[in-house]
Amino acid sequence: MSRWIAVALFAVVLGVALLFVVRPGAKDVATGDPETRIIGYLKKNVRPGQSVLVTDLYNNVFTSNEEREALQRLYDAFFKIPATAAQIYMTTGKIPTLQELTDRFQFKVPGEMDVLLRIMESDPRVPRFFERDPATGEITKIHVDRIASEERFRRPLQNH
Repeated sequence: MSRWIAVALFAVVLGVALLFVVRPGAKDVATGDPETRIIGYLKKNVRPGQSVLVTDLYNNVFTSNEEREALQRLYDAFFKIPATAAQIYMTTGKIPTLQELTDRFQFKVPGEMDVLLRIMESDPRVPRFFERDPATGEITKIHVDRIASEERFRRPLQNH
């Protein structure tokens, strides 16, 4: 009888130990958010000179409804960022900081705005709308004329 109790006690202790070893930590919980997973993936996979194909991400990488909703939100924001930055610049005379743009788009993942700007810089299909400080990533120049001449990116500018 005592042998069975010892085996049962060992099994319980082993189960509890495995629970602590295998359970998700704080890092894994943070990556549980779809937008965080998408930004993490993009941070690792955006390469200069390569286009990010949203259809590939949508069909092959981020396939849950939650992920696709987050991907759609980022896609929509992507096309609004240049005109929003230009609008802030034309209204205030100051180039918006990454934090100001992050706040404007209500991004919650650290580095999210930087990733989207890097996608713009990396994709040969997107004109160079901005010049950025290589050390900080901050925008140092906005080419308003280029933004205004691109149909996909100028829409928010047309409303003013």
